[in-house]
Amino acid sequence: MTYRKTHIFISVATLLGTASFTAHAGDHPTTVVELFTSQGCSSCPPANEFVGTLMDDSDKLVLSYGVTYWDYLGWEDTFGDPEFTQRQKAYGAALDIGYVYTPQIVLNGRDHNSRYTAEKVERAEPLIAEDILLKITDEQGRVAIDTNASQVVIVTYTPGWQNVAVKRGENHGRKLKIANVVDDVELVKKPGRTKVKIEPGKSYAALVHDPQTLQITAARILENP
Repeated sequence: MTYRKTHIFISVATLLGTASFTAHAGDHPTTVVELFTSQGCSSCPPANEFVGTLMDDSDKLVLSYGVTYWDYLGWEDTFGDPEFTQRQKAYGAALDIGYVYTPQIVLNGRDHNSRYTAEKVERAEPLIAEDILLKITDEQGRVAIDTNASQVVIVTYTPGWQNVAVKRGENHGRKLKIANVVDDVELVKKPGRTKVKIEPGKSYAALVHDPQTLQITAARILENP
């Protein structure tokens, strides 16, 4: 598969998710690299590996979402979740492209492409949100997020690489490597404090979105030590 897209009809307001959070002192990434990928997409493995090369850069937050709209091709994505598909569709509407595709890399909710170079990611406009309060801490087994922002997405992910042996579909017989696999997303629509129980082996990120454009204006990470 060389490039796949599917048309969408969805409101920007449908950016959504579901919950969870974890431990190491709050990192402040300046670039959020979100990959929408599918284990059933033969053109996705290079993008999976590319974003993985960015994981060790403390200025960058890499997140890989498994989408579900290619499951009918013969392999059901083991990390896929319809909510991640909806998140990608919301970006598609906000970016005014009218469709979604895999692989799609979204930088800071502002720009997208199927292929980026490390240099282009490095040149992405950094997150600067001096007027936004976004604090993420570990408080006795729970993640606490304090913010004055009106729209925050909390992302739970498994840090590092995961290997998947694909047995059917376009990637039949291949072992895929996927970095920082997203497990869950939760949309918080009001300022204040949100707490979620920490799960072993998980890391947590809070992303502030502009409610109209969905551009990310601030991000914080809480990682396992």
